[in-house]
Amino acid sequence: MRIPRPQPWGLCFLLFLLPGTLLADDPRSLLYHFTAVSSPAPGTPAFWVSGWLGPQQYLSYNNLRHQAEPYGAWVWENQVSWYWEKETVDLRNKEKLFLEAVTVLGTGGSYTLQGLLGCELGPDNASVPVATFALNGEDFMTFDPKAGTWDGEWPEVQTIIAKWTQQADTVNKEKAFLLRSCPQRLLDHLDRGRGNLEWKEPPSMRLKARPGSPGFSVLTCSAFSFYPPELQLRFLRNGLAVGTGDSELGPNGDGSFHAWSSLTVKSGDEHHYRCVVQHAGLPQPLVVDVESPAKSSISVVGIVIGFLLLTAVAAGGALLWWRMRKGLPAPWISLRADDGGALLPTPDLSKDADS
Repeated sequence: MRIPRPQPWGLCFLLFLLPGTLLADDPRSLLYHFTAVSSPAPGTPAFWVSGWLGPQQYLSYNNLRHQAEPYGAWVWENQVSWYWEKETVDLRNKEKLFLEAVTVLGTGGSYTLQGLLGCELGPDNASVPVATFALNGEDFMTFDPKAGTWDGEWPEVQTIIAKWTQQADTVNKEKAFLLRSCPQRLLDHLDRGRGNLEWKEPPSMRLKARPGSPGFSVLTCSAFSFYPPELQLRFLRNGLAVGTGDSELGPNGDGSFHAWSSLTVKSGDEHHYRCVVQHAGLPQPLVVDVESPAKSSISVVGIVIGFLLLTAVAAGGALLWWRMRKGLPAPWISLRADDGGALLPTPDLSKDADS
């Protein structure tokens, strides 16, 4: 039997099974990303799900909470009362199927089983079902809802199918979900959550420089908490485009996204560069300058000096209050000369001692 090697990733593979799914402008798709692992780390779920409406995650579920919950901006969707109960029941059934599948594969290795199930609306509003599976990072099985059959060349496919078909109505439930339930949910979300789909949040920007290899610096242009995820970062040198550098995009826990792009430049040349960001939430492209380390250092020094001065004033006030409570004069009184200009007399000092 072919034993695929496990890969250290979560949902990364499934995000690329359908090119453009998460970055598409058209939100008319409803996709569920399922993941089950045979050897979860302590305190982490063995099964979890994220539901996506176009580029927006709207649902989360895992086997530790056993509850389907709205995600991001979709917590404010005006849904019917029973909707999330229905999602929870369906996902608990999927949880059972996926965990049984990774268990029946045996104890000879560590397994990660993923599924991408859902539907998309075509140009003619016809629903197109999506049902594909991956095992340890490799596409290995599909489901045809019209024929009601799973298909794949790996030996593990037959092992999983044999286990799943032991339960009554497994095939019928999968067909009903992909062909009827999924399109109905998608249309309902498009109607009730139109405001969420039109959500635009502009990015917060920062351009920083840090030392790189000898003689070079690394400029990093960062964008925080923006939506939709489509965003363009590029660098300018003296007003001329020099490229986008190495970049990365990722989701945040609240439904927004973050991104960064880095570029290596000569040391001392950083002030010639700027970062330009284009995003749907911005009325026009935003130009960001490099943060000045000198300014930030001065501000930090100023804060430290101010704190020390306040501490000294507070300590002096406490000392003065203590001396007054004891009936003692202030420190500067006991050290100054008397009103006549002579020093205060010293006890037991001989009258003949003039000096």
